[in-house]
Amino acid sequence: MKKRSGPAFNQEKRPLKPCPQCHGAGFIKPMFYQMPCDRCEASGVVCKETGESLTKEDLVIQLRIRLTERNQELVEVRRQMAAMRAESNGRGYGAGGSRYHGD
Repeated sequence: MKKRSGPAFNQEKRPLKPCPQCHGAGFIKPMFYQMPCDRCEASGVVCKETGESLTKEDLVIQLRIRLTERNQELVEVRRQMAAMRAESNGRGYGAGGSRYHGD
């Protein structure tokens, strides 16, 4: 067993799953009105391993980690799209700007 004192240096991504009571919506609708879900504390997600709700601080950290990952993926996709657009100018011209039809 490792000896450690204090919190971890880096926050780790914890596996989350949709709340089984509200099905990820964050609220339940008994009959006529909507109420916040008690099981997930209106977040819509619970810990996948334990099934317990996350504290507000942990929830903010986990959502921030996921948002950062999605933003990095989006930047990479935009970079790839820009490279594809730069490769083909989309106007049908070949090298030197001429149109070669193979005649």
